[in-house]
Amino acid sequence: MQTHADSWEGTAAFLLGLGLEGPLADCPACGRQGLPLTKWVKGPKVKPISVCHPNGGGRFNVCELDAVQAKSLRTRVGLSRADVERIMTYASPYVLFSGGKDSLVTLSYMKQIADSVGRSMVALHVDTTVGFPEVEEYVADTCRQFGVVLEIVRPQTDYFSMARNWGIPAFNSRWCCRELKIKPISDYLKQVPGRNVVFDGIRAAESAVRAKYMPYWFHPGFECLSVSPIFDWSDEDVLSYIQRQGLPAGSHLGLGTSAECWCGAYKTRSDFEALCHLNPELFEKLAQVEESNRNGFTFIYENGQRISLKSIRNAQLSGV
Repeated sequence: MQTHADSWEGTAAFLLGLGLEGPLADCPACGRQGLPLTKWVKGPKVKPISVCHPNGGGRFNVCELDAVQAKSLRTRVGLSRADVERIMTYASPYVLFSGGKDSLVTLSYMKQIADSVGRSMVALHVDTTVGFPEVEEYVADTCRQFGVVLEIVRPQTDYFSMARNWGIPAFNSRWCCRELKIKPISDYLKQVPGRNVVFDGIRAAESAVRAKYMPYWFHPGFECLSVSPIFDWSDEDVLSYIQRQGLPAGSHLGLGTSAECWCGAYKTRSDFEALCHLNPELFEKLAQVEESNRNGFTFIYENGQRISLKSIRNAQLSGV
């Protein structure tokens, strides 16, 4: 059985060897206690779960769960702070810091844990090439304030060039996440030897789909363990933590939408209307991409109609 660090099997063996408590659960397939771990497969947003049962010598057997068995197991799996501390102790920690509220809380929380176990960590920020410059400034200032090393990674080709060649990203064609975020992080991590762990700010409360995620999994793009330490935190938990800790607030945090990536895949009409006012230069660049799009697609599609950014700009200029 393959047990290399950058494989699913290697990640399972690593987690089993740590003696974690939160992830262990009784297997719905065989009844024995084991470690549930998501397996990435192409297609479905909700990935299947396997349960790993140790059988000595660092090896294990695997029970593959069906959808019903996996559903019953997801809510019984978690990660305690002690589990996160143990993972951080035995793997090189990297924290994804986009500059949003959830990533800010994750960075602060993980810095506390890193200090408690005597580990240094690195914050990873992706410059998607289609974000507000204020975000990158905020990220750099916050990392300096926290005393955290910051690494900024970028895609090899900028968003605007890719959008002109590949078309505007859409729900069924989200090349943006892969090209703008996953690949730059993956390229960076491949240069770092040893076992790595990436901590992110994913939370179950964000959406119905994310509520079906697991708080830890093998990330096939990063080729390492990915952990969501605030997975079970509510919106109120996040805001309360920010207030209690007095975390620095950037101007972009009050926008109600992500400011570090304006690829368009999840932006609404109101988002673009705000962008036209807040950052007209970026808005114009996106409008040019839209106008040069030969298939006629637009960033906004409402009630069966395509709404161009040009029409939004003209409406604002005319005061409509």
